[in-house]
Amino acid sequence: MASLFFWGCCSVLLYLYALYPLVVRLLAIGREAPRPRADTQPSVTIIVTAYNEERCIRAKLDNLLALHYPAELLDIVVASDGSSDRTEELAAAHAPGRVSVLRVEGRRGKTACQNAAAAVASGRILVFTDATTLLRADALRQLVERFADPRVGCVGGSLRYVSEADNLIGREGETYWGYELRLRAAESKLGSLIGVSGCLYAVRSSAYRPIDPALISDFVIAMKMREQGLRTVLAPDAVCFEVTLRLARQELSMRVRVAIRSFNALIRERRFLNPFRYGSFALQLWSHKVLRYASPLLWLGALVANVVLAGDMLYLSLLIGQLMLLLAGTVGFVLQDHQLKLGVFGKPYYFLLTNLASLIATLRYLRGERMLVWNPIR
Repeated sequence: MASLFFWGCCSVLLYLYALYPLVVRLLAIGREAPRPRADTQPSVTIIVTAYNEERCIRAKLDNLLALHYPAELLDIVVASDGSSDRTEELAAAHAPGRVSVLRVEGRRGKTACQNAAAAVASGRILVFTDATTLLRADALRQLVERFADPRVGCVGGSLRYVSEADNLIGREGETYWGYELRLRAAESKLGSLIGVSGCLYAVRSSAYRPIDPALISDFVIAMKMREQGLRTVLAPDAVCFEVTLRLARQELSMRVRVAIRSFNALIRERRFLNPFRYGSFALQLWSHKVLRYASPLLWLGALVANVVLAGDMLYLSLLIGQLMLLLAGTVGFVLQDHQLKLGVFGKPYYFLLTNLASLIATLRYLRGERMLVWNPIR
């Protein structure tokens, strides 16, 4: 029984991290039809949700106003989640007539602010982006171009991480996100993404539906599109940039918050997990989300079974390998606090970080935490 349990856990982990990405990428080869080009440029409202972002809001607005898109077709709404610093003052004084400020009282969270801004937006296309994200000059045009296909309801941008310093969390964050982007690109070609990066994505205003403020919008938005028979696709050339977090505890905190909100979305919107009703979209949710968040439990299960079976030389060797991986990741955690360059400890560290975040999020979610609001950490 222990042997079956061990190999069962290992088989699911192998499917999650290797077989599923490989199969999706193979199936996606040659599947994308030529992209239609838009003859006209629709009006766009860019929505920036912010809470106490006075340090970066002017740079963000300068970046948006410099985008390669007709000024008369573009307006910007800064949706402030009850900011208590000068975010609203600075935004209101920045290019009056093109930038407006919408204050949402009561610290209601990012999703509630996006709902409020979408309700007053005038653009045919709504673009959501974070205050700390900078867009490449042609990113907006690349996003909007995908809406020439009437089957597309949401378009995700391509996030690139950049490091302020040559530190471990920066380098491995870039490596992890590169893996994630390749997987998303393949899923997009096969039919639809199951979520987008909250840093940059666009939605048809006619297809936008208010999202429960308790849920994570950049995940649930794909479900809202699927419900209407619309696709969520990736625009690889709609590039935006975020600075990686410098400290492990910052990265861990961010990942725990995202995971808790994603758990809530998966449970509240669990009807989308039914493959008989939602087909490949449901299978992608199971493979890309549910199993990934279950990864630490599978890993712990394999480790416990491995200990029970350690009397056999094969299993003893596998146990030593697992313990060495844990040790390498733990060393990474300890030394990262001293900002050391860890080389070979990088990937074990990041693997442990992501699994630890999922495990902590699971325990905190079961304890009743939902994490509706956020605080700037960059």
